[in-house]
Amino acid sequence: MVRRTALALALLLLLLLLALSSPAGAQPRLRVDGIAALVGGAAPGRGVTTILRSDVELRARIALAGEAPDQPLPIGPLPGSLLRASLDEVIGEILIAREAERVRVALPAGARVARERARLAESAGGAERLRDLLRALGASPDEIETIARRRALVTTFLEANLEGTTVVTDAVVEQTYAAGGHPFEDQPLDQVLEQLRAYLARQAIDHAVGRWVTVLRERTPLRILTSFGEP
Repeated sequence: MVRRTALALALLLLLLLLALSSPAGAQPRLRVDGIAALVGGAAPGRGVTTILRSDVELRARIALAGEAPDQPLPIGPLPGSLLRASLDEVIGEILIAREAERVRVALPAGARVARERARLAESAGGAERLRDLLRALGASPDEIETIARRRALVTTFLEANLEGTTVVTDAVVEQTYAAGGHPFEDQPLDQVLEQLRAYLARQAIDHAVGRWVTVLRERTPLRILTSFGEP
């Protein structure tokens, strides 16, 4: 037993010395990670979806990269408010994706996944900027692929369940325009009719999705393990 313990310690010491003596450029980039939330149970396991802190941070950095594409890559500290909003977004997507799997929604076609992949790149300020961001963070393109596939599944599910939600009649558009409180108040109705219609359809979809997420959160075990602090 003593000999085995000594051998194990010697091997551990050898590995440590090799790691310390390797050139900086030869060392793989490792991201220190932790669990941000668990969806579907109180502990990691079968049927439980784990959301890593890095998942949330990547989503937040993609958003920042797209908001200021002419600025340096957002690899510094992130505001707590953005991280909390990103966590909510990821949780919402996962809840709907889990429901889609539960009711056996058909897997999305490759073209739909490709569209979601393109949208992710666009939201980061372009495909090249997204690649640079992943490289700077030591993240894998597989992480983007996972998000794209999940979003494609969510989109497929929502289209099947929100049919008719996006139908906005001319009468509704005209009433909304007259009531005000929208981004097109200072423009003639005939010039912004379709833009206002799309705006109202987007609002209706967001509202319906919000209801779905609320219902799913109420009936799905959810454990938040990271507060992301203030502000």
